Amino acid sequence: MKRVIVVEDHSVFAQALEFVLGKENGTEVVLARTVEDGRALIRGDAPLDLAILDLMLPDGDGADLVDEVRRHHPKTPVAILSARDDVAQVASEAGADVAIHKATPLPSIISSIERLTR
Repeated sequence: MKRVIVVEDHSVFAQALEFVLGKENGTEVVLARTVEDGRALIRGDAPLDLAILDLMLPDGDGADLVDEVRRHHPKTPVAILSARDDVAQVASEAGADVAIHKATPLPSIISSIERLTR
């Protein structure tokens, strides 16, 4: 079973990802709404197969969590998912594996995410 964390403060978007990803092969999807909650999940002892991070969170920038993932789970891929126009640039600068704009259709978002965990 895969374990994915989604750090996203937009409830409907987070729940859609949780629903779609959770249907795939028993994937466990764990949601966090803030940078601090995401940081706690990343620092935990549970394995992590993928991190999906929003950029604009109530308590900071999700890009700051990329270093946390790299430090605690060096082989875990990171996707940055955001509505910001500069998502590709920010994701690249932060060292994320992929940048996805939230305007992308959900099936394409899921395809991009699934490619990271193969």
